[in-house]
Amino acid sequence: RSSRRNGPTDAFRRKVQEIPSPLNLPPASGLILFLPSSSHAITGLPFHAITLKPSLSAEEHVCSHRSSRSPNSVFLRRPGAMEAVRGIESLAGGDGRHHVSHTLGTTLLISVGYIDLGKWVAAVDSGARFGYDLVILVLLFNLSAVLNQYLSTCIGMVTGKNLALISRQEYSQFICVGLGLQAEISLFTSELTMILGIAVGYNLVFDQDDFMTAIIFACLVINVLPYLFSPRDKRMAGTLNACISGFTILCFVLGLLISQPEIPLHVNVMFPKLSGESAYSLMALMGTNIVSHNLYVHSSIVQVQRSHVHSLGALFHDHLFSILFTFTGVFLVNYVLLSSAAAESSHNVILTFHDAVELMNEIFSSSIAPLVFLAVLLFSSHIITLTSVIASHVVTEHFFGTNMSLFAHHVLLKLLATIPAIYCARLEGSEGVYQLIILCPVIQAFTLPSSVIPVFRIASSMSIMGNYKISLYVETLAFIAFCLMLFVNIIFVAEILFGESAWTNNLKGNTETPVVIPHSVLILMSCASIVFALFLAITPLNSSSRETETQDLCVHSQ
Repeated sequence: RSSRRNGPTDAFRRKVQEIPSPLNLPPASGLILFLPSSSHAITGLPFHAITLKPSLSAEEHVCSHRSSRSPNSVFLRRPGAMEAVRGIESLAGGDGRHHVSHTLGTTLLISVGYIDLGKWVAAVDSGARFGYDLVILVLLFNLSAVLNQYLSTCIGMVTGKNLALISRQEYSQFICVGLGLQAEISLFTSELTMILGIAVGYNLVFDQDDFMTAIIFACLVINVLPYLFSPRDKRMAGTLNACISGFTILCFVLGLLISQPEIPLHVNVMFPKLSGESAYSLMALMGTNIVSHNLYVHSSIVQVQRSHVHSLGALFHDHLFSILFTFTGVFLVNYVLLSSAAAESSHNVILTFHDAVELMNEIFSSSIAPLVFLAVLLFSSHIITLTSVIASHVVTEHFFGTNMSLFAHHVLLKLLATIPAIYCARLEGSEGVYQLIILCPVIQAFTLPSSVIPVFRIASSMSIMGNYKISLYVETLAFIAFCLMLFVNIIFVAEILFGESAWTNNLKGNTETPVVIPHSVLILMSCASIVFALFLAITPLNSSSRETETQDLCVHSQ
């Protein structure tokens, strides 16, 4: 007895769980289970048939059956869900012919999250204060982002699972909760930056200084746009979102290049100049170039591209080309902003909101620049909303065991980000908004060292990736990228605890600069992130532990 809508009953699940695991079957055999179908009215068949493979337990097969019908199948079963989110799966899947156009579309969706206002302000602030000293590190951060996004796509295509699901299977509940909290923090700061960015663009276009009205406008826009750009056809929705992403990136890159009469090139700095004073800007730049929750999104939306084994190699090359192509544009934007700010500024130690606005006006010298600036922010906010909904759903379902509707994810993210935006604008004004925009990527940088460890471990696991595990050369690059992220966080913690730089005095409230987050909270978050990253670095995957135990048992038996 079972419900056609809800699938197997609890009694049936208990019977399935009683099946011995692993099953003692010959290597080429398997056990077929017929599960009551939830789509009987569509398919005409009352059952789904699944083959239990000897390598997996019966309970894992039931779970994998429910999640393997489609990587985002939960989106399709929910009435009233945003069609634009559904269309991302269609865009990733394509028509079965694997070529660059399909991989480029998914990469464009991800890369839009790297061009919001927080990224621009961090680059302008760093260039104005430290000139070209941090250019090499920005390039290293960009290459680290390319490596992480590429490995995430490989994991999704080879395993047919997203990164959060594999992490839940390979780590303890405590670690999963920690990873989930960090992903939610990254999502929250991304949404907050998006709202504040649209508010700043609104004030620039209409020449106002009323942030309360601007934030209300931003909240209305980001809630309406996903429904305006949501055709009923999934494939059309996916194509439309890819076109919006490409148009947004193209407009921003070309608009920035055209507005510059000449782009200053500086080749004298061969090694980055680091100091305690630059640690804050360094964290902001790292948080703008690598976004941790995008790793879960990318691994999720490429699952439908998993096809025949012989085509995976071609897919890997297509994705690598697409990621390199789009992230080269992201680095070019950051370099132009940083170098232009370095050429225009007088290298002030502290920038105010009005200093940043004047620098942005000098960089975007065209009279229509503010309007294009706002349009880019609006279009990018639409795409960021869609990817944030996917990330929120994946994280809450697999890390916290909570299954909410798409609409609930959408509303909850916007509500949580709107409250601090209004609070900061009302109490601290424009200076508080500016400090909050700079602080958001710094908080995102806290989550990076521990967020990339599962990516590197899973990608290098033979038991999970099989013949597609990364080579020793790529493992070395991954280790260097992790050490770079951890090193930057350690420098930040050391400076905030023992340093006397200008930004530490600002965070302590010793100057007139508004304090948007208490100094003690930042210390707690930064120290906790480093400790969690070190703990995660010495924690092996469950599959690796089982493989080691099996090898020891075989040696003992011999």
